[in-house]
Amino acid sequence: MFKYYILERNTFETFTLKSPSELFSQEVLECEELGQEPFRYNTIEEAEKVQEALNVIFKGKSKFVDYIIVEKK
Repeated sequence: MFKYYILERNTFETFTLKSPSELFSQEVLECEELGQEPFRYNTIEEAEKVQEALNVIFKGKSKFVDYIIVEKK
């Protein structure tokens, strides 16, 4: 079964990938709702919806940062 992960991609000077969960403070109680494996989805449709939302929300963060879907078999 495939798993789809959302990752933050930064292309400024070097190419880096990291989990968007780092954008959320672990001290905020609502972050517990992200679950044990946040930004992991069983269908590509779910992942695409979240990817689109993150790209809209953080559009002004940097022109070098966007969110991508990574597929794991």
